[in-house]
This record gives sequence, structure tokens and C-alpha cells, in this order.
Amino acid sequence: MYSTTAISKNSKLSGRIVGTHQRLDQAARKALAHHLPRGKYFPASKEIVHFEGIRGPDGLKRKSPGVDEPSHMLTPEPAVNPSDPTDIIETANAAECLEDSSPANAPGHEHLDQRSVLTLIQDHHWNLVRALKQKNDVRAAFEAAWMAHMLTDGLTPAHHYPLSQVQDELMTDKEMMRVFGQPIKGVMHGRSMLETIRNNWLYWGAGGHMSKHIAYEYGVAMIAATLPPKSFIPDIKPSDLEDTNIEHIFDKSLELVKSLKMYDRFCQDGWTTDLALQTKEILLPEIVKAVTLGWYSAVAEAYNIRPKSIPKQDHASKGIREN
Repeated sequence: MYSTTAISKNSKLSGRIVGTHQRLDQAARKALAHHLPRGKYFPASKEIVHFEGIRGPDGLKRKSPGVDEPSHMLTPEPAVNPSDPTDIIETANAAECLEDSSPANAPGHEHLDQRSVLTLIQDHHWNLVRALKQKNDVRAAFEAAWMAHMLTDGLTPAHHYPLSQVQDELMTDKEMMRVFGQPIKGVMHGRSMLETIRNNWLYWGAGGHMSKHIAYEYGVAMIAATLPPKSFIPDIKPSDLEDTNIEHIFDKSLELVKSLKMYDRFCQDGWTTDLALQTKEILLPEIVKAVTLGWYSAVAEAYNIRPKSIPKQDHASKGIREN
């Protein structure tokens, strides 16, 4: 999903020009405000979105391409069965790409962060709990933003397609191409000029793997940009707050999103009215719900909150301001 401001390495606009991740974070923070216990601190929207854009996970792609980048693709994941092609995406291309390549073992991936999306979510959740306990406001905002980013990417339908495997298959020369000494991420480097042109057409050309990925995410970004954050806020019931296991929260939302087969339908028919309505009414609210419940589970653990004994939020209380 787009955070839009990871364009310049030192942009002062990062976090001011709001992208999809930032808007979803704002909606989730508003939803969380209704369930925070009185007097307990959690970072405000402004503090959280400060760590999006160039300061977020997407910014690593701009600052140091191919080095320590966290995984943004769901596959392969514990929540997905890689041996079942229909559990990833029902296309022949995906099955072909999965036969001989694995991003964890392939050459050229040794400098990437090999942790799965779920593991990254769990790591940021653990760090967020610790930061809240220690009253480390800056670290709490950082962890809240990065955990929300990984939850959002993990629930984005386009990220369920095995794009990393496809990219590895097309990168027949595993070394990144360089322009004036700078590595250029995203160029499919072949063993010859002809092969490089062919591979990049399959990846970036009309109907290419990355072209479809960008077209889908751009459509979601346009839908999110035209709506106020409050339109994404889901109805969160007290019973939703009882399960504070971050893996359960993620898996429950993932099951719903996967059942819609949104990216499969997009690849077949492009953007349709039905797909746009589902994005607005189901996908975006479900992502916000997962982020809200994920943040709440960290709050519950950090402040030792028991289920079904949740006092209503006092917005005037110190340390729980909302922007």
C-alpha cells in the first residue's frame, strides 16, 4: 500500500502529505480512542504518522535498496500454505514461479530481512508493549506505526500474490543494476541486454506483474484519498476486544480478506464498481479494525487490562490526546 512520501531521501514533507497508510493509521487511532482506559497513554495520530513515508518501512527501499528491507509480501507465511497454489492465487504464472524459487534461499536475497510479515508484526507488537511500559513515547510511536504498516501490507490483497518469487525468477542476474554507482531496485537484470529487456517487459510492461500490482494499489489509494478517515472506522464491539492475541487478530482479518478474492478478480476484470465498493465498505474498514485491535492488544498487555472491564475514554485525560 502507498505511503506516498517515500520519494526523497530527506523529504521534510514526509508525514505531511498523507498517503493510504497514514489515512488508515488516523482512522485506527480515532477508533482506538473510544476504547482506551482513562489516563493511559498511547501515541497520537501526529506522532504515529511521523514514522510513515520516508521514515517508515517503505523509506528503506529509497534509502538503501535491497538492504535490510522488511518483507511486505504475505507469502510464504505460516498463515498460507505454499504447497497449495489455490491458497496463494489461482494463476498458472504463480504456480510456475513457485516451483523453482524461494526468496529465503535464492541468491541476491542475503541482505533482505527474511522474517515473515507475521513475525514482523509480532516483533513490533512486543516492542510496542515494552515501550508503553517504559513510557518511551518516541519508541511507542515508531513501533505503533511500523506494526500498523505491516498489518496493512499483510491484509492488502495485492501482497498475497507471490511477487517476490516472480521477481527472483526474472532476476536471472542477481546483482542489482547500477546507474552512476547507485543500485537501482526494481530493474530485472538479465544475463544479456536482450534478456534484460524481455524480463523487464514481463515485470513492468502492459499486463506485467508489477504493473498490475501498482494499478491495484493506485486504485485503493484513490479510493482512500477521496474519503475522510472517519468513513473507514469500523464498528468495534466489546467482544472484539476480548482476544488480545495479535496472531489471532491478524489471521481472522486475513481469512475474511482472502475469502473475497479481490486481487484475483482485479487481475481478471480490472477495477469494477463492485470491487471499488468492497474496497470502501469491507477491505479498508477491516484493515483499520485489525490495526485498532492490534494496538489495543498492546495497550491491554502493557497496562494489564482485563477483558470486559474497559472504562470509557475520557478525552480530556492527560496523555491520551487525539489529533
